[in-house]
Amino acid sequence: AFDAIVAGDMVLQSKPHPEAYLSAALGAWRQVRSSAQRVADAVPTTVPREIPIESDADSGRDAVAAMSAQPVLLLRGVGASWPGATEPGVSGVTLRLGPGERVHLAGQSGAGKTTLAQVLVRFLDYTGSYTLDGVEANTLAPSAVRRVVGLCEQQPWLFDDSIRQNLLFARETASDDDLLAVLDRVGLGDWTAQRGGLDARVGERGALVSGGQAQRIALARALLADFPVLVVDEPTANVDEAQGDRLVRDILATAAEDGRAVLLISHTPVPDELITARVTLPA
Repeated sequence: AFDAIVAGDMVLQSKPHPEAYLSAALGAWRQVRSSAQRVADAVPTTVPREIPIESDADSGRDAVAAMSAQPVLLLRGVGASWPGATEPGVSGVTLRLGPGERVHLAGQSGAGKTTLAQVLVRFLDYTGSYTLDGVEANTLAPSAVRRVVGLCEQQPWLFDDSIRQNLLFARETASDDDLLAVLDRVGLGDWTAQRGGLDARVGERGALVSGGQAQRIALARALLADFPVLVVDEPTANVDEAQGDRLVRDILATAAEDGRAVLLISHTPVPDELITARVTLPA
């Protein structure tokens, strides 16, 4: 801040000495360097074998482009482990997810539901066979798989910015009309209008929205990205039972409108009329 000295009609401003700026900069540099060192000490020197390596960003691009608009996802005896774990996070999973199908994946806490979700978007490597339209997923770059399979996480990441920017993250070329249309599809049209429109902020990590609203924003992003296969992980974890029932119905109805396949991961019951198949992971 500047010290203002008023003398008649003149305002004289005295600036801090340059050495004051230098001292503050050095202090900030020491803090940043110390933080960076702690991060460097915590990060392993080699990538754990359970984490797929993005060795070639173009690997599998042509294979993905050649896939049908609505590919079949097929798992045969799939297992996976987290880095450093002594026991598999999930094992022996077999399921088929075809165009327009809505499969409910259930299981108790710790059965490996979220582990499997991380496998499907190739954040974790796997054993067994996982194919998309007949192509083994581990022959593709992880990023190539993530152009086909999208994940709505249990706690969606929302940026401390406007609703607009949180949606443009999925499709940066979308117009405001596109954004308002997709918000209406996921049941947030009136809510957005009440908040003042697309410029309304969501707060740090979505602090200004409820758990259900965060899930609907995540679904809107997935629809904008137009994933042929959508994995939704525990969407009702942060909402009450009544809201959860509505949310599940809306997710399954909206996500399946365009013929995309949906894998709904949830430990809570889902009515038979909303799904086409069930898979339960053993405890």
